[in-house]
Amino acid sequence: MFPRLSHRLLDKGWTPVQLDAGYSAVYAELIGNRDGHTDPFIRQRYVEGQRWRGVVEHYRASGQVLDLGAGDGAVELAFAASQHWKSFSVETEWNERVRELRGATGASIRRVIADAAHLPFRADMFQAVTLLETVEHLRHPREVAAEIRRVLDAGGVLLVTTPPRWRYALRPDPHFAIRGLVLLPPSLQRRFAAARGYTRADHYVDRIYSSTAQLADVFRDFALRDVLSRSRAPRRWFWDALVFQKKG
Repeated sequence: MFPRLSHRLLDKGWTPVQLDAGYSAVYAELIGNRDGHTDPFIRQRYVEGQRWRGVVEHYRASGQVLDLGAGDGAVELAFAASQHWKSFSVETEWNERVRELRGATGASIRRVIADAAHLPFRADMFQAVTLLETVEHLRHPREVAAEIRRVLDAGGVLLVTTPPRWRYALRPDPHFAIRGLVLLPPSLQRRFAAARGYTRADHYVDRIYSSTAQLADVFRDFALRDVLSRSRAPRRWFWDALVFQKKG
C-alpha cells in the first residue's frame, strides 16, 4: 500500500571492493546461467552478501565471520572478497557449488558440515556470525543461540534475518507460497505444507516469528543492538534484520 523507506545501512551502507565484480560474475555464471535458476532470491544472493557485509562492518570492522545455514556459499563468498574478513560457514549437508565457487575464484572460504547446536569451533573465535533466513528452520533455536554465544568473542555481533509473520498474513507464505498459511499455529502449518507435498528435511519450518520480542527471547543472552527496517509499520512486527551483540 505504501512504498518502503530507504535505510542508510540496508540500502547505502556498503561499497564494492576490488574482488566483488569478479566474484559476482562467477556466482552469476554458476548459479544463473549454468544451473538455470530464475528465482530472484537465489540470483541476487551475492548482492545480499555484499549488503550484509556492509551491515556487519558498521558494528565490527574486521575479523573472522561465520555464516550459519550458508546454502550455496554466496554470502560467505561476499565476505571473503574483503581483505578485512576470514570467512567460515556451516551447513548440515555438503553443497557442491561451494567447491566450484572456491575453485573458480580462488577465494579462501572454509565450509564445515556440522550441527549448528554443536559447533566444532573454539570459544571466542569469531567477531561476527550471520544467521540469514535460517532461525525459522531450527528445531532447537536456543541451543544454537548458546553455541553462537560461545564462539563469539566479547562484543561479537550476530546478524539475524527471518521473515516477519505479519508481513505474510494476507500474502503467500515465504517458503511454500501458500496464502494464509502463517495464520495457522506452527504445527498446523507443517501439516498443511506436508499435505501439499513439502515433506523433505529442508522443508521443515519450526516457526515464523511474530515479533522482535520473540526473537529476543531466543537470543536472551545477547543484547538487541538494532532493529533494521524499511517498513513504515512498527519495527517490532515488521523488520528486515536484527543485530544482536554478545553481552560482556
